Amino acid sequence: MSAGATTASYAVSTVEELPQLWDGAVKLVRAGLGISAFGANILDLPPNYTTESHDEADTGQQELYVALHGSGQVLIGEHALTLDEKHLVRVDAGLERILSSGGDGLRVLCIGSTPDAPYTPPAWSSSGDA
Repeated sequence: MSAGATTASYAVSTVEELPQLWDGAVKLVRAGLGISAFGANILDLPPNYTTESHDEADTGQQELYVALHGSGQVLIGEHALTLDEKHLVRVDAGLERILSSGGDGLRVLCIGSTPDAPYTPPAWSSSGDA
């Protein structure tokens, strides 16, 4: 089956073939695989990079962060939570969080959904750069 192909029961793609945003820093897993139950994106952070803070208060989403390659941290206030192949991090809506990569960079799978509510994807997550 070719990349991006779908059937009634599954979809498949390589990471590189997923729709992308921001010069490839974000890979749109949900949009690329036709997922409707939850949000999913892959972020590729360069070495020693820190994202801007966000809190998901407007969406109500919980987020799960899973390191696929490299390592880093999820910073929540004074807490620096390890994110690597041995550690997963979940953050509830309303908590400010910052992702930070280590010296080798960080590829992280971010999965989000709203507890007890249907998932509504943000408009920006529906298609990638041309």
